[in-house]
Amino acid sequence: MSTPAAGFALDASADVDARPRLPWPAWIAAGVLIFLAAAAGVLFAPAGTTVAVWWPAAGLSVAFALLQPPRRIWMVLVLVLVATTVANLAGGRTIPQALGFGAANAAEVAVVVALLGWGREHFQLSSLRAGLRFAIAISAGSLAAGLIAAVSVTVLERGAFWPTIVLVAASHAAAVAMIAPFAALPPRVRVRANTVEMLAQSLVLVLVLALVFQLDSSLPLSFAPYPVLAWAAFRFPIRVVLVQSLVASLAMLVLTLAGRGPFASAALDVTEQAAVLEVYLLTIAGFALVISAAQYELRAVWRRLDASARLLTGSVVESRLGLVLWRPGRDAARLVWANPAARAMLDAELDGDDWSGPIASAAAAALRSGRTATATTAAGRTLTVEANPIHGGDDRVAVQLLDVTEVLRARQVEVEAAVEREAARSIRAELERQRDDFLATTSHELRTPITSVVGYAELLAESSGLGASERKWVSVIERNAERLSELVEDLLTLSGGATSTPRPKEPERIDCRALLEDAAASLAPIAERKAVEVLVDADGSVALGSRSDAGRAVSNLLTNAIKFTPAGGTVRLAAARDGDAVRIRVADTGPGMSDDELAHAFDRFYRAPGAVRDNVPGTGLGLAIVAELARRNGGSIELRRGDEGGLSAELRLPAVPTPSG
Repeated sequence: MSTPAAGFALDASADVDARPRLPWPAWIAAGVLIFLAAAAGVLFAPAGTTVAVWWPAAGLSVAFALLQPPRRIWMVLVLVLVATTVANLAGGRTIPQALGFGAANAAEVAVVVALLGWGREHFQLSSLRAGLRFAIAISAGSLAAGLIAAVSVTVLERGAFWPTIVLVAASHAAAVAMIAPFAALPPRVRVRANTVEMLAQSLVLVLVLALVFQLDSSLPLSFAPYPVLAWAAFRFPIRVVLVQSLVASLAMLVLTLAGRGPFASAALDVTEQAAVLEVYLLTIAGFALVISAAQYELRAVWRRLDASARLLTGSVVESRLGLVLWRPGRDAARLVWANPAARAMLDAELDGDDWSGPIASAAAAALRSGRTATATTAAGRTLTVEANPIHGGDDRVAVQLLDVTEVLRARQVEVEAAVEREAARSIRAELERQRDDFLATTSHELRTPITSVVGYAELLAESSGLGASERKWVSVIERNAERLSELVEDLLTLSGGATSTPRPKEPERIDCRALLEDAAASLAPIAERKAVEVLVDADGSVALGSRSDAGRAVSNLLTNAIKFTPAGGTVRLAAARDGDAVRIRVADTGPGMSDDELAHAFDRFYRAPGAVRDNVPGTGLGLAIVAELARRNGGSIELRRGDEGGLSAELRLPAVPTPSG
């Protein structure tokens, strides 16, 4: 207990950085409340004594400390010191005495805050351990307050040391245990009790208190409220329990001061009555505090277990994985439990709880070998089976069943598709080989007669015995023989065979203007028949490579451009140097090509759907030949759609190096 002027603050659970910062008006209100509570402690002093039966300022001081972040605890200590010192001065204490009692209150707050881990955690009454820790902090803090108060009373007032320390410590501990927990409440959790049950329990508590504190009740009857408070602690939210213990304690305090109940017995003097009552109030508050914190922890654990159970039920037990608890037997296995997926898989093998069949045999084999087994059901489903003994499970075995039928079917389809793709690739490769062999063989066989035709045509052209008509006929033979020779060379180029014209060891200098003009002149009759204008625009660029290959490439590009350009259109031939290369461009005003057609343009024998539809003559080899000619001369070929329609083909060949220095 404490003397009237000695206001003491109890326990604190301090590290509340997680708590919102309280505004400054709250600090002023807290200081006023602590002062008024300390002054009210004088009112609880029994007649004929200066010892307060209860010191509510201690509980308010600790509660306010629990609401502050660690960096403001020193400010709380200053506030408690000032408020309780002023209250002691108002109670008639001298300045040294008032300062001593104020220091006792501030020291109590500091001790409780330190023991509750101030600065390291946000303390909450969320477990049995937290409740016990809070009780220990209360005890230590109240003893510190009692020690300082007893020293002050002994030194300054020549009072009794041991009675003072006991009474002050008990008074402070009871107040802190009743008030401070409201500042350390954990988050709410749902309880099973309803409002009707809470009202019924509250009514029973009132009746018990009325019975205990009647005039002629005995001291042993004072323990009757404990079972009722235990009812609340095990069933109700912690907030309800703390409110009930506070209200009940205040009621018992008022009734005792009014001379009623077992603690107002005439056999006890005032000091003994105060000591017994304070201890009783402390046990009531401590009992409710520890039991409700423990019950809160049980509720929280139950909620986590319930969530885990729901997760297990929703994601595993009710999943497509078959789970079985099985007790093996000599004749038939005994099914202990199975989830719905497992029962669906085992439907044909179950006779009540007896389990026998291919899957049961596979489970037994998996149990013996410790490896995964495979079973096939009567419905043709394929299952993988694993079995693991449960240690301490009365010979029970956990079996996992997984239906892999669809996985195996998908794998089989995938393998079959891979085999078909490989077969198709082999067939295609063989066809391409046969085609290349045919092209090479046919081309070689055609070269001999064509060479003879060209040679005799040249001899006839040189003969002086031919007339004008005959020479014209020979010219036609010679020109078409040369055309056949070029076609054979194209076929040999695609087939990889040797050409009739040996390539020079050193690249030739190719005059690009002359190259384009020769190509335009040779195809001029075709362009005139289609009414297509061919324009040549070339600078003096000189490329390096085979002039024969370059001529054939440009001729093929120009032939395609004229072929697909409608009457009245234009084909432009241009050549210009671009760094280390010469760009030869053939651009037409035809329909152009789609993205899909451009992607296949250089494939052998590929013809665009439009060309097939419009019966445009061709073999689908022209662009493939150009690509091969460009490659073997160190160049490249690229097609792109023109900005205003048509198609643009760009042949790039190495340029003659520019002189250095």
